[in-house]
Amino acid sequence: MKKNNLGMAKRFHSQHFKYFVMMKFLILYIFCSVVQLHATVRAQTITIKQKNMSFVHFLTEIKNQTGYNVLCKSDIINDVKNLNVDLTNQPLTTALDKLLEPRNLRYTIDEKSIVIQRKKMTGRINQNGFIKVDADQQQVFSGLITDVAGEALSGVSVMVKGKSAGGSASDVDGQFSVVANVGDVLIISFVGFKKQEIMLRNQQVLEIKLEQEEKLMDEVVVVGYGVQKKINMTGAVATLSGKELESRPITNVGRGLQGQLPGLTVRSQNTSPGNSAPEIRIRGVGTWGDANPLVVIDGIPGGNLNILNPEDIENVSVLKDAASSSIYGVRGANGVILITTKKGKAGTTSLNFNSYYGLQTPTALPNFLGSVDYMLLQNEANRNANQGPTYSEKDIETARNGTDLNYFANTDWIDEVYKRNAKQQNYNLSLQGGTEKSRYYASYGYLGEGGLVVGDNFKAGRHNARLRLNTELIDRVKIDANLGYIDRGYYGSASGTGALSGATSIRPLVPVRFSNGSWGYHGGQSNPVAVATDGGTNRFTSQEITANIAATLNLMKGLDIKGQYGLVKYNSKRNTLLKTINYFSPDDNKLIYQTNNPNSIKMDHYAGTYQTFVGTANYITTIQDKHNITGLLGFSVEETIGNDFWASRQNLPVQELESLAVGTDNQLNSSSSNQNALMSFFGRLNYDYKSKYLLEGNFRRDGSSRFHKDVRWNWFGSFSAGWVLSEEHFFEKMKGFWDLAKIRFSYGTQGNDKVGRDFPYMATLASVQMTSNNPIGDEGQVGFRQTFIPNQFITWESAEKTNAGIDLAFLNSRLSLTGEYFINNTNAIILNPPLPDVIGVGTAYPAQNSGSVQNKGWELVIGWRDQVGDFRYAANFNLSDVKNKITKLENFANNLGDQVRLEGYPLDAFYGFVADRIAQESDFNLVDGKYVPKFPFQKGDLVAPGDLIYKPADADATEITVLKDRVILGSEIPRYTYGFRGDLDYKGIDFSFFLQGVGKADGYLGGAARHPFINNSAMPQDVHLDRWTPENTDASYPRLVYMRTHNTRLSSKWLEDASYLRLKNIQIGYTFPTTMMERIRVSKLRIYFSADNLFTKTNFYKGYDPEIPAGNTGGYYPQVKTYVVGLNFNLK
Repeated sequence: MKKNNLGMAKRFHSQHFKYFVMMKFLILYIFCSVVQLHATVRAQTITIKQKNMSFVHFLTEIKNQTGYNVLCKSDIINDVKNLNVDLTNQPLTTALDKLLEPRNLRYTIDEKSIVIQRKKMTGRINQNGFIKVDADQQQVFSGLITDVAGEALSGVSVMVKGKSAGGSASDVDGQFSVVANVGDVLIISFVGFKKQEIMLRNQQVLEIKLEQEEKLMDEVVVVGYGVQKKINMTGAVATLSGKELESRPITNVGRGLQGQLPGLTVRSQNTSPGNSAPEIRIRGVGTWGDANPLVVIDGIPGGNLNILNPEDIENVSVLKDAASSSIYGVRGANGVILITTKKGKAGTTSLNFNSYYGLQTPTALPNFLGSVDYMLLQNEANRNANQGPTYSEKDIETARNGTDLNYFANTDWIDEVYKRNAKQQNYNLSLQGGTEKSRYYASYGYLGEGGLVVGDNFKAGRHNARLRLNTELIDRVKIDANLGYIDRGYYGSASGTGALSGATSIRPLVPVRFSNGSWGYHGGQSNPVAVATDGGTNRFTSQEITANIAATLNLMKGLDIKGQYGLVKYNSKRNTLLKTINYFSPDDNKLIYQTNNPNSIKMDHYAGTYQTFVGTANYITTIQDKHNITGLLGFSVEETIGNDFWASRQNLPVQELESLAVGTDNQLNSSSSNQNALMSFFGRLNYDYKSKYLLEGNFRRDGSSRFHKDVRWNWFGSFSAGWVLSEEHFFEKMKGFWDLAKIRFSYGTQGNDKVGRDFPYMATLASVQMTSNNPIGDEGQVGFRQTFIPNQFITWESAEKTNAGIDLAFLNSRLSLTGEYFINNTNAIILNPPLPDVIGVGTAYPAQNSGSVQNKGWELVIGWRDQVGDFRYAANFNLSDVKNKITKLENFANNLGDQVRLEGYPLDAFYGFVADRIAQESDFNLVDGKYVPKFPFQKGDLVAPGDLIYKPADADATEITVLKDRVILGSEIPRYTYGFRGDLDYKGIDFSFFLQGVGKADGYLGGAARHPFINNSAMPQDVHLDRWTPENTDASYPRLVYMRTHNTRLSSKWLEDASYLRLKNIQIGYTFPTTMMERIRVSKLRIYFSADNLFTKTNFYKGYDPEIPAGNTGGYYPQVKTYVVGLNFNLK
């Protein structure tokens, strides 16, 4: 091993030395290039000998001999008298100094030009009678700033380029003044207007006219298979710039979108490192099948946005209605998220580095009681169940005194299982540049997440690399090549979240370790620290390649054809090593228990390939400068192939070696595969008259391999219209205040072919292994049988969408408002009605198109942006609501458990009893020393004072029953989701905050997460100290009853308020002045502090985050707060 390590070290040293030498040559090359560039100017010489030479002739001769363009105002030329020039091989700069300085002139030289300007006279005369001027003498420049119509603009920022001080702003009359030097450059900027840069000359009174930027609604928005101006859009599209995700400590793009866009609901229900993809829904839940939206990355459908590098994203578009998403037909029924990655920008090469480092901490953790309180409450729960005490007074005193830490410890298991914090780090490097016709963008990013759980599990890492090239050939062909590579992995526990649920379900009396060093164990409950540390690992690694290349050919004016090929290929592995944990007695060191015996290893391999080709023809024309027409026709084909394989073995003699070959017993293996394809024809036609009256139509014909050939193809389409009222003549009088008014409407249909199986119409066979009771020799045999009943008539789920919207802008587009109202009906949803068991397929009932769901709601977005001098600020608020209900079930409902599907109610609504209150002694009659309730209760319940009283559906009922008295209690589907973002910027200091929340939602915690003593693994928390007792009748929790659940059934009492307000992000940064950075050849340097999930206000159950999945019993990786400090710099 030493020899191998030494060899590796030598190779590493050799490679490191080579890199070092290369870097030295690179630095030397750059230095020589810069010196040579500087010397080129210095080394040029001129020879001019002429008396009484005109100034114009002199300047012309300089141009002829040096090749520089010479710029000089005519009034300067007229003022300068003829020259007597005698220059022989004089350096250019020396010659200019000699002839210009005595004449109150100065010059500047850039790459191609010499600019000659006047100096300010100081009144000093030299010995030759010429005026001597101080080039650094400052002057007061003043002026008036107006718009193109001549209206004065107030609050316009006027800054001297390269200087952090000395700027000013225009007053209410548009007047300004600033102190600067001749030759300085003023930067004039104002929200809603194009920035101007003006070089100061001798004119000390300036008149500046600012041109408006493109109006807010003229922004270009990425839509399906193209782009559109926002002013001409008739669909419901929400957009987000990639800048909104920059420098935030987000681990995936999905979580970064939470609260940013109206109609997009993101729930962070899984938060463990590397496995924290959130649930994303667009305008509600449209099906009880696959309700995920379609993700399209750079024109290729089916991508995974949660493994993208946020730093590579240019913008995000969310297509919400049929007008915007029906172009994707069968794939877009649940909405579409379009991701556009960054392209290179023309210009000199730019190197950008952005990095942060920080810590994660849990947002909330439960607080369980110590040993003494636990023992007292356990005895109380026993008495209430008519049982004897578990612990004697002596036991309790032993625990109180801490005299026997092997059997009466006082362990805070939450504190032992969870670390105080975990590291998070991120590094991103990008390089871009090129010419107007050829550009490149290359990037690399690394994200590392530590785990909050003890041991070495629950950690993740991800590497992202991307290369994008854009070039134009012969002025007619454009090529866009985009290659991405992702290498990611995460470590988890072989027991999943077993250690996390174990921390909530083990008695505090158990020590982490016995006095002999062995893991602590008292029977019945696994030691969660032992499970997290020595219980084994779940190691997942994956490599994904995404590639697409597109070529666009311009056939004639307005007509382009485009072909694009896309590939997504992944290769993933999962190794699950389950280790045996031994527990030894502290008394005699004998083995008393084993967890995970026998040990085992399982290896899973997943491989998949997705390919697609998209061909489009796009035509744009304008008739009589009034009628604007855009047409799109396209064809696409795509195929998905997946192959999975797994193998497992037991009884590994060596647990430290993660190898299948080590296992000796129970050697098993299996495989599976999937394949599906989709072919589509689609088109779009846009028409507008003077950008005033807007029409759009979309169609798509899809054919899916998932359906029988007789029902495989279907048509989908949409129609939309818009009216820009602000372009009408009657609106002209309001234009000074009201800039934009547009109304729009859309209607259309879409499909969904994600029906659970690739071939639900086809009878297929699956292998079945019989291990015992086999009539063929009573030995294990493998056979094949049909495992489900096919249905040849099963076809698309169909979505029907209606949308009405309005867009408004005021005060030079500083104030904007967008409103939407929508109704989405999903029909022909797949159901599996039960059949008699005698058919022999278990619960694999045939699917049929039977159900319907409606989502109805509204959205509102209000934005403001402004500038007052050097102070820029902006705010954006969005609020949306969606009401979900099942409209058709064909008289079929799933098992009526705690969450149900019933017509007229939300999908998977909570279903339980209505709790009236906690019963008091006055609610009972005392008969023969026993309490007899005066209220109806469920037969078999041990009811006494302190228990819950349930309301019957029938006021005259004498008994509570499961069938008659349960009702719909609420829904976990969020309503009134909102977000508010504020941005401030002043002289290099930037500050932003982002609030996000849910106005209405219900949550539910089950088992040990909420209720103590319902079993031997349900521990009491501090909130349970306020339980009902004869001395505490106004309690928040019913009396404690051991091994009884009549108080803990799902009821209105246990439904939690899952609404919340969260300070999602806060960020403050400082960008150093350009003049300071230019000295070290850095074009930008910014340092910042950023924090996510910093504060949460909620009435949810204490110790748990409101986004926890409904019904969770405690095995939940906690939501985290993240604090980071970062650095961003750019080199050009």
